[in-house]
Amino acid sequence: MGQKLRALWFSVAVFLPAGMPLFAASEAILEGQVSDRNGQPLPAVTVVLRNDRLAFQEKGTLTDPQGRYRFAHLPPGPGYQLTVSLPSYATLVFTDLLLESGKTLTQDVTLRPGSEMKEIVRVKGKSESLDTEKVTASTTFSSTFIAELPILGRDYQDILVLAPGVTDVNHTGNPNIHGARDTDVVTLVDGVSTTDPFTGYFGQNLNIESIQELEVITSAATAEYSRAQGGFVSILTKSGGNEFKGTFKMYVRSNRLDGDGAGIDSPELTGGFP
Repeated sequence: MGQKLRALWFSVAVFLPAGMPLFAASEAILEGQVSDRNGQPLPAVTVVLRNDRLAFQEKGTLTDPQGRYRFAHLPPGPGYQLTVSLPSYATLVFTDLLLESGKTLTQDVTLRPGSEMKEIVRVKGKSESLDTEKVTASTTFSSTFIAELPILGRDYQDILVLAPGVTDVNHTGNPNIHGARDTDVVTLVDGVSTTDPFTGYFGQNLNIESIQELEVITSAATAEYSRAQGGFVSILTKSGGNEFKGTFKMYVRSNRLDGDGAGIDSPELTGGFP
């Protein structure tokens, strides 16, 4: 019995750290610098981050002497709210911030004098910055983007072909990345491979409503993604939140909505020689 327990603990000690880098790659970072209207950094500014949509505990920090702040190990998703306040300055509130897995969002802040003021900034998009530390080529689809796609079958495999370099030649749901075979793609769900080891095809169907983020890695994947000649599909599922939400979708198709082409002349093509 004692030998079995020792063997079990040894297995946990060996294999558990191996999965930790992949979990770290699924987290997001939010950072930035707080300055005044003259561009001078403001130290000791209170910065609070919250998200009512996710099961996320509110976090707070103070800016350093260079006016910088940083929040790491954040669950990816939409709906983040950033509040920046300092006595004698107007409070700024940034809403609808979207954090993506494995990426850093930089949100710089400029405070203006006025202790009685409170300004709310709704972020409609985010600026993409060039990451000089990574050479990975990937495309990320957020849950907001996925929800607006007119996908008839509501299968996540139909989204993969929207990434550059990805096709589905056989229409099986297994993508071909940059011409590689469809069995050379590894699918990860929350960091765990769901690829069938015998066939090389995806081994799990997911409800598209349960996907928080979908990333297609087409080249130069980092070491924590293991090995694949084609590429990787990394899926993050949604987690519980503080808001009760649900979805209901219904698709109706009738032949009354289809045109039959009646009354439209078919074009004719003729040719001849002199």
